[in-house]
Formats: sequence, structure tokens, C-alpha cells
Amino acid sequence: MLVSRVIRTVLGLQCLLGFVLTGCSGINKAGGSQTPSLIPSPASTPFLGFFTMTNEASGNRVVAYSRAPDGTLTQIGSFATGGLGVGHGLENQGALAITDDRKHLLVVNPGSDNVSALQITSQGLQLVSLASSGGRFPVSITEHAGVVYVLNRGSEVGDLTGDNISGFTLGGQGELNPLPHSTIALTNPSGHPADVGFSPDGTIIAVTEQAGVIDTYTVDTNGVASSHRTNQSAGQRPFALAFRSPSQLLVAEAAGTASSYMVSNQGVLQTVSAAVSAQGAASCWIVLTPDGSSAYVANTGSKNISSFTIAAGGSIALRANGVTATQSSPLDLGISSDGQYLNVLTVSGSIEVYRIASATASLTPVQVVTGLPTGTNGLIAL
Repeated sequence: MLVSRVIRTVLGLQCLLGFVLTGCSGINKAGGSQTPSLIPSPASTPFLGFFTMTNEASGNRVVAYSRAPDGTLTQIGSFATGGLGVGHGLENQGALAITDDRKHLLVVNPGSDNVSALQITSQGLQLVSLASSGGRFPVSITEHAGVVYVLNRGSEVGDLTGDNISGFTLGGQGELNPLPHSTIALTNPSGHPADVGFSPDGTIIAVTEQAGVIDTYTVDTNGVASSHRTNQSAGQRPFALAFRSPSQLLVAEAAGTASSYMVSNQGVLQTVSAAVSAQGAASCWIVLTPDGSSAYVANTGSKNISSFTIAAGGSIALRANGVTATQSSPLDLGISSDGQYLNVLTVSGSIEVYRIASATASLTPVQVVTGLPTGTNGLIAL
């Protein structure tokens, strides 16, 4: 994406520790039937906050923050992933993922071409597995029912095999094992892919390529992806994806727009809303409220966040007065499981916290947390 070159100072957000982590951000879900049913809001959890990764070339770490009832954050620790970051922006979404059973946190290590599984315990995070990513320069990761897929942007580091997705099984203790016959090339060998996501039922995998396509794959009962489809994007430079329901997909586009689609059980995308203006520049990250009524898009190039309404049929529209200025250029986004707070990672090494108005979805500043390393990346809010 355009903003990527400009933003080589993407900071690395920290990950959230977690006793009973039940509130995932819910952004990597898609689906099959043409009759949408909203993904249920996550249950409340005794421990609230978020995770991010420092993405440091000297050693990648996950940082955890707890959240108070008023939305303010407190750092509670950082935990080594056993791998390396790269110290600059990754032009991605989904560098971290919490497993469906909320027992493990999965993290990419782009500087060492591997991925980590960390067990979530009452004492924080414990590294339990480290595995080759199945390619070069992993930037995004997703999991469903013990099957993990990693998006590798090998073209970024000159890998002649290009960009791919590669699968793993995740054991009960967090062991990552390569899944045979699961490494598959994308449509373009160097399409600058940014995000990978599983459907809620685990039957579809979607990947955004900024070259202008959205790849989809069907997944069999053994977790192996196949039946690759190339779907043309409704907007230019598709970057980040979020699934509102099993059959509704939203995509933020770096050209300053967002689009929505219906998704068939074969992975065919049908455009619902095409390239709706976000009234911003470099609209590269997207997150949905837990009830599926709203989407927020981070406009890195214009230092603001756009708020969209989502209709029952999946169409989207920018809210009147739906653009909120941020103190620094926003990157990744995460909404708390109760839908009350939006956390924003910025290029200046800070986290901006906003309260979400229940009636209007407007944003009110709550706190700015500073001091994160340059290149911090990824955000999961609970």
C-alpha cells in the first residue's frame, strides 16, 4: 500500500495477557450461506485489555495491557516470541491471532521467517512452539478449530517462489506442525498481500492482495486449502478484511475507500457496496463492532478514522459527521469485547483510546499511551 513506504515507523503494539480470554476482535471470519447471521458478540471476560507485538529486529515481543472500566490502559508485561521482527512497518493486518478456544496466542516473526504459539496463563504468556512459516516474511496469521494458516510475503525479501499461504495443525499444548499439501501460491507472485482470514465455519480462507484481487480458497475436513479463486476487488488496493457474518465480508482499501461483499460457500464474492469513500487517505485497517452494526477504518495518510454503518444486507455507508481526527497517523485498530472502546495503534509509537457512543458510534478521546518501539505491529483487543 502507498502508506507503507511512508510509514516505515509503524509501531508494535502489545498483546494482552489473559486468564479467561473470551473476547476476540472477530475480524477474520467469512462465510458460506447467503442468509447472514451475525457472529455473536463475545462474552464478557474478567480480564480486559489487548495484545500487540514490538516487531523488534533484536527480538520480537508481545506486550500486554489491561483495561480499566473507564477504558484507560496499563501495561502489565512483555513476553518474548522466540523470533525476530524487522523494526519497521509490515503493511499488514492480523500479525497476531487468539485461537478459538482462547488458550493460545499466535504471532508472526517476519525477521526470522517463523511463527510462535504462546500459551495464555494466569501468569501471562509462555512460549510453547516455534515453527517455520512455510515461506518467507510472514505478515498475517489466522486460526480455526486447531488449523492455522500463515500469509507469507516472500516477494518482500526476494524469494523467487513468491507469496503464499501455508497451513499448520495446532495441538492441544500449542504445538505447531506443518499441514501436508497446504502451501499454496497466491494469484500474483508479488501482489503485496496484507491480510489472511478464516471463515467462521472454517470452510473458506480469504487473502487481500493490494495488486487488486481477493483470493479465496475452500478448506476440506482435513484443513487443506484448495479450489483457489481470484476475485477482482471492487476498490483499488484491497488491504484489510473483516467478516461481519458468515456470508458478509468488508474490505478496507488503501485508495481511501471500503467495499462490502456477499461470500458463497465456494468462495465467490459478489459486490454489495463498491469503493465507498472513507473521506480519508490510505484507508488500510478495518474493525467491526461486536454487534456488527458499525465498521471503523483507519486512514493513515490523513490522520483520521472513518465510521461506517452496516445494513442488514451488508451494504455500507459513511456516517454523517463520521470522520474523527486522530493525534497521530492511525494504523491497526481493536475494539473491546463490550464494544465500548476503540484502541488505535499509531505511527508515532502510541496507542490512542476512544470511547464509542452507543447511540451514534461517535468517538471521544480517553487516553494516549506512548513509548512503544518503532515498528510495533498488530492489535488484538479484548
